[in-house]
Order: sequence, then structure tokens, then C-alpha cells
Amino acid sequence: MTTTLTGSCLCGALRFEASGEPLFQGFCQCLDCRKVTAGRYPAIGVLESGFKSIGESRGYSKKADSGQTITRNFCPTCGSMVFDLGAGMPGVVVINAALLDEPELFKPQSVIFNRSGLSWDHIDPALPRFPAMPPAG
Repeated sequence: MTTTLTGSCLCGALRFEASGEPLFQGFCQCLDCRKVTAGRYPAIGVLESGFKSIGESRGYSKKADSGQTITRNFCPTCGSMVFDLGAGMPGVVVINAALLDEPELFKPQSVIFNRSGLSWDHIDPALPRFPAMPPAG
């Protein structure tokens, strides 16, 4: 079954569509994700081949906690962080699930970089947790 995820930034100038089943869904609590999303980043990984952004985006690249370069793509009008492209996951786009048109489609499966989690940021305790990036697979 093919899933289509759609969403947009706060002002609507930058939209996205992703077709296909998500590769992963979960929360990231690394310092960078906390700074762009206030506590944790609700992330959905999709194949780049099924992803399309509509509108202008502006990228900001830096070395992430994983040691790999990640490029966060923002709307230049409202500043919303919409999607990421990471050197550590070629061919994958990570979508900010908080921006989905239907946010209940987000089904988190794990929490990564929980070593950086904040005491006041409560996430379902039943979700598996990883102190850093989990092994592929």
C-alpha cells in the first residue's frame, strides 16, 4: 500500500509531498534537533525518489551529533524547518512530521539521541530508546 504524505511550513509557501511507505518514524532528541523544534524532532524518513518540495527552501548545513553533515531546509519566509538531507543516509529525506497536513499519520517507533533528552520532554515510555544513532537495519 502506497502512502502519500503532504504538508507545509507555517506560511504555506513551502509544501512537500512524499509517496511510498516511510522508512522510519520517530523522535530525535539531539541538540541540533532540539534547537530547531523545541525539545524533540518528530521525524519521518522517506526515499528521496518519492519526495517533492514545492516552493523555495533555504538550506543550512553543519556537522551533526552523528558526525555526518546534515542539511536542514527551511522556508525563507516564515523560518519553519521542513526537511533534512543527511550525508549519513544518502537517498533519504527526513520530513518534519509536525508539519503534516494530517499529523496523526505520524506513528513514532523509537527515540534516538535520548542521551540529550530533557527531563521535561515526556515521550511514550514504551518506545525503544537509543543513546545515539541506532545501527542500520
